[in-house]
Amino acid sequence: MAVMELNRRSVVQLISAAGAVTLMAPTTAFAAGRSTLSADNMTVPLVKINPDNSAVIYSTSPDMGQGTSTGLAMMIAEELDLDWDNVSVEILPLKRHRGANGRMRHTYVPQTAGGSGSIRRNADLIPNLAAQGRDMFVRAAAKAWGVPADSLTTEDTKVIHRASGRSVRYADLTEEVAELVPDEGVQPKDRKDYRIVGTPRVLNASHDIVTGAPVFGLDQEIPGMLHAVISRCPHFSGSVKSVDDGEARKVAGVRDVITMEQADRDGPLAWTLVAGVAVVADSLWAAKKARDLLEIEWHAGGFSNYSSADMEKLSLDILNTDTGFEIIDFDGDGLRDEGNFDAALTASAETHDALYCVAHIAHALMEPHSAIADVQADSIYINVPCQHPYRVQDIAHDITGIAHENIKVDVSRSGGAFGRRWEKDYPAEAVWLSQKIKKPVKVTWTREDELTQDRFRNANNYRMTGGVDDSGKLLALRQRVVSGYPSRHADKLPPVEWAYEDLMGWHFTVGLIENHRMEHQFRPSPVPRGPWRAPGSVNSAFAQMSFLDELAHKSGKDPLEFQLSVLAPYRKLGDGRYPFDTARMAACFERAAAEADWATPLAEGRGRGIAGYFSHLSYVAHVVEVSVVDGFLTVEKVTTAADCGFVINPLSVKAQIEGAIHDGLSVALGQEITVERGAVVETNFDSYKMSRIDRAPKQIDIHLIEGSKDSTGMGEPAIPPFAPALANAIFKATGKRVRRLPIADQLDI
Repeated sequence: MAVMELNRRSVVQLISAAGAVTLMAPTTAFAAGRSTLSADNMTVPLVKINPDNSAVIYSTSPDMGQGTSTGLAMMIAEELDLDWDNVSVEILPLKRHRGANGRMRHTYVPQTAGGSGSIRRNADLIPNLAAQGRDMFVRAAAKAWGVPADSLTTEDTKVIHRASGRSVRYADLTEEVAELVPDEGVQPKDRKDYRIVGTPRVLNASHDIVTGAPVFGLDQEIPGMLHAVISRCPHFSGSVKSVDDGEARKVAGVRDVITMEQADRDGPLAWTLVAGVAVVADSLWAAKKARDLLEIEWHAGGFSNYSSADMEKLSLDILNTDTGFEIIDFDGDGLRDEGNFDAALTASAETHDALYCVAHIAHALMEPHSAIADVQADSIYINVPCQHPYRVQDIAHDITGIAHENIKVDVSRSGGAFGRRWEKDYPAEAVWLSQKIKKPVKVTWTREDELTQDRFRNANNYRMTGGVDDSGKLLALRQRVVSGYPSRHADKLPPVEWAYEDLMGWHFTVGLIENHRMEHQFRPSPVPRGPWRAPGSVNSAFAQMSFLDELAHKSGKDPLEFQLSVLAPYRKLGDGRYPFDTARMAACFERAAAEADWATPLAEGRGRGIAGYFSHLSYVAHVVEVSVVDGFLTVEKVTTAADCGFVINPLSVKAQIEGAIHDGLSVALGQEITVERGAVVETNFDSYKMSRIDRAPKQIDIHLIEGSKDSTGMGEPAIPPFAPALANAIFKATGKRVRRLPIADQLDI
């Protein structure tokens, strides 16, 4: 193997071995603003050119179905001029090392997927690195042929000298390239010359997915592994009282039945390992069959009388009082008590007040959880579909004490995530069991496990109060929120600063309204909460966008006109992390309305609603058109305008928007997790109401606006404004206001 020395000035390195050449980039190139990265001559593999001239591109982010690996690969393939038909993608292996202070540091990059940030974090850097790699191949060919480098071009993983008709494959230049030093002054292509980026490309893994290749976590196996299925305590704060496993042990193939205690809520495994009974067997079917034969008596725990219905009622009662609230004041995040709300409300010509409720929902992943762990005396191997492999490595260390450096984590493709695979409970179970039985084991969750043992989207309850002047201008807005927070004791509730996720939608109102107040109150709850697609924003958008629509109608203003008046004057708001450009948001409102013929009247029984939101640095506005005939709601059309900056793969962007529309409709109509006696009631899709095909919109019309040269994400931003746009459309069609999600049981539709 010939390895080039990487000095501080190098931006690209090439390592050649066995006829292959790998383009490497120094960690310093990725380290800007990321204090956890090391700058000590570490390198990150980007792409490998194989002897047959095919290319393997390494994706720095796990792929959960959002198309990240394809988008990142497109950027590299574009700048390197690779033959797209001969490109494959692999997830970059997890690699960390221990820094001088003893803490674990990322040797490559923080390998993470979430927050709609995988493309955004790499869109500026990756093209520069790949362009320098292309330049090295050109210079190598120029030297070999004795011609000027500027007389050469690249295409389909080859360097071409058009004047002589000669061409050479990248794979045949490995030795020459390995002798070169990268030129940091090389610039990426002009975007007008792009042939791959900006064009619709099918997801890289599509062929494997549709042909049933083993790409998902549930497909994975390792030699000698056993299978485990766990019966977990249905009560959030409960434990195992007694177990009769006699019948379970009679099932052929069963190796053991193991009681698992709930982890100490104050320890490193807090909220990770729950009480349960695991069946370990030779096959998944044997483990599942035996688990169903277990007779378990459970301790219900300290929240045995808790119900989500009681919590909602209590929250609404609290919202109608003026006691116990704290004003949100997050320095640096822009959340503050602005102006004089009380005086402005008193001076308003028209005021309005409304309560909104958003219920718990589950992630309901297409692919239930699984994880493989093989714990040896001084090493661990883990194979798991996840969003953050380093968190899996951390929890494995916490459980076993084995050094991070000796814990290998392979990431398989996820069949959906939506924030759920940010958690580390399911790989923790596999590690714990493997250590216990001293054999490799695969833990598989069932659909019932997924719904009852989720980290649920929080149930938030809002009271919105506002006032307008004689001209219909919004003068005052107050947002009150009451939400539950997982706690063993009422006196251990977190400080109000932890309410940030419940109020992620502050971007849309802070700085726009002169007199604006946000207030919050926590209540103790045993229900574990976690990030759910567009966390926080998806809840606050429903309350905010519904309320602004109500204010518009009450003041006699057109909802579109009212929304645009709130956004004006057009300017940039927020801090450096979340800059909110109101002009870009307004452009989405206007484009969606124009494409949906917003001003054209509809027949009786039909209605249009509009809503937009800024979420995860992208802008989306929906116009939803519905009809209600004989009590049946039909979504006739959804018109969307979205701005995520420079679009890498329009096919993936539109697919994410379409997915968010279907997801948002399903959530709005019927999905709800209810809790009685401290346990989830809904256990499968017979009770957890997912939308069927007859509920799907008849037409979806998507328009992409490139409001910036920078690229942001679209995994989450399209879902927050959908439910309020739907609710506003229902009001126009029926005259009935929807103020609680889900809506199926409130209206005869």
